[in-house]
Amino acid sequence: MTAAEGRRRPSRVLLPIAAGLMLLLLLFLAALWWCGSSPGGDREVLFEVLHGWGGRQVASALEDSGLVRCSLYTLWRGQRLGVLDHLQAGTYLLSSSMSPDSILLIIASGRVVPVPTHWVTLPEGLMLEGSIERLASSLERDPAILDSIARDADFVGTLGVGGRDLEGYLFPETYEFADSLPHGAVLSRIVEAGLSAWGGAVDSALAAIPLGSRQELIVLASIVEREARVDSERPRIARVFLNRLERGLRLESCATVQYALGETRERLLYSDLRLDHPYNTYLHAGLPPGPICSPGLASILAVAFPDTIRGELYFVSRGDSSGLHLFATTLAEHRRNVRAVRDGGG
Repeated sequence: MTAAEGRRRPSRVLLPIAAGLMLLLLLFLAALWWCGSSPGGDREVLFEVLHGWGGRQVASALEDSGLVRCSLYTLWRGQRLGVLDHLQAGTYLLSSSMSPDSILLIIASGRVVPVPTHWVTLPEGLMLEGSIERLASSLERDPAILDSIARDADFVGTLGVGGRDLEGYLFPETYEFADSLPHGAVLSRIVEAGLSAWGGAVDSALAAIPLGSRQELIVLASIVEREARVDSERPRIARVFLNRLERGLRLESCATVQYALGETRERLLYSDLRLDHPYNTYLHAGLPPGPICSPGLASILAVAFPDTIRGELYFVSRGDSSGLHLFATTLAEHRRNVRAVRDGGG
């Protein structure tokens, strides 16, 4: 072999290698271009990113939805763009004509599709049946489903409330709910709103009043809610009931009798007061078995922090448009107040 032939042989070997490397590079660049381009077709997709998803799950779901061609490329682009830790949960309107970069930036920005919602206001003092009717009407939901869930003891037990159903716990407030929210989640959010609004204050106050649990406090607050008409009197009415409980006197609340009757009457008959029912506090001592309505925050706090006037045991409505009551410490004084109201045309 001559020296010239020795020099030509490496060149012949290197040339195919170089050509092969060049081909691989071209294939790699073509693969990058292919993965980085949109699938095409201008197909719109509602794409949901679930809470807790990381970049790998988002990229895989995008590929499964036909919005990107390659999940690994999409994941790599997310790292290069610095958005993998900023992908936000929600529903996005995406298109198969978008590039992976555009899709990732949209998800990272949180530009979700507006969710259709309905508003509902639950006023103070509604019984469970009334609250369910208001929710069903305002939210366009099935009242039978709402009622069934609200009375499901297993479901109620998961919410940390003391009753067998949600009577007393559908907190009066104005709410906005997504139309897609399940019935049970609607009820859960309402209960959670109440627990958040009064939970800590109520729990800390229990040691200072003759009530043994949060459930008992809500029961009494529901009675105060139906008896009181003016916020300023709620703590005073709460104290009257607490005084009666401490002294072993029956509560004798007309509101509990109305609950037992299943209707609100302007005036109760003596026969109504003799109704043999667990919620008739004219016959049965102590608190009734459960709340009689959903009390508002003012009534709940009135029971947790009642008026410091301790001697009063009775009250009667003035019978006028003021909504105020006459209070008494003795039965004789109370009877004089009752006569005064009747003589005054109340």
